Amino acid sequence: MDWRSSWLKEKKTLVHTVVVFVLSLAVLLSGEQFTVITGNITTTLFYYPFHKLKSTVIHLTKTADDNAALSASVVELSTRLQTYNDILEENRRLRALLGFIPPDEFKIVPTEIIGVSGAGVPNTVLINLGAEDSLMANQTVINRNGVAGRVARVMNNYSVVYLLTEPRCRVAARVKRSREQGIIRYGVSQGMYLDNCPRQGDVVVGDTVITSGLGGVFPEGLVIGVVKSVEAPGKKFFYDIAVDAAVNFNGLDELYILTRGE
Repeated sequence: MDWRSSWLKEKKTLVHTVVVFVLSLAVLLSGEQFTVITGNITTTLFYYPFHKLKSTVIHLTKTADDNAALSASVVELSTRLQTYNDILEENRRLRALLGFIPPDEFKIVPTEIIGVSGAGVPNTVLINLGAEDSLMANQTVINRNGVAGRVARVMNNYSVVYLLTEPRCRVAARVKRSREQGIIRYGVSQGMYLDNCPRQGDVVVGDTVITSGLGGVFPEGLVIGVVKSVEAPGKKFFYDIAVDAAVNFNGLDELYILTRGE
């Protein structure tokens, strides 16, 4: 047994040579079919793993690109949805305003708020219309709920509006039900109130307060607010009448100018 192992070791090179010769001869004698099979085996063993890896990388890259595109689409659709919701809300507010009939000889001009000022409750706003838009001082400013204020100062391209929460903006008013008259004022401590209404007058909680048209600034019949409380303290000649404004001055959105026109 030992002499056979020693012989094989000595003849190792010769054995390899013979094996290679036999395989080469088999390839030459077997023809094209064996060559194809051998080529397929070589391709499968050596090329296929790299091809599979390349396909996987391409697939992952395409998946990442698709995910990025889907994320961008989601953001775009969310933005469009918010825009559509804003349009629907604006449409709802404008439909509500359509129920408002302006006084005779007046028309409604929409304007945008570009600035707000005031401590606590806003009392002054800046709007995007001015002298070039035919605005004038003391024109009435409203929103869909009622009187908001009046135009105080007019520049070329913008104007300053005093809201009813500005002490300098006073309104000649009356109680719609009983026709009792007074003046709407605003104080920092007491809020909005109806001043100069005698104690003999007929005013109760829940009465609607409207503009009287006196003074020539605000047209008659515009809603100002609702009576919140009525008190007759001591020997005072006038009631203390608190009023809840119809306009939410902390939530102003659109404003409209009442201008004279056909």
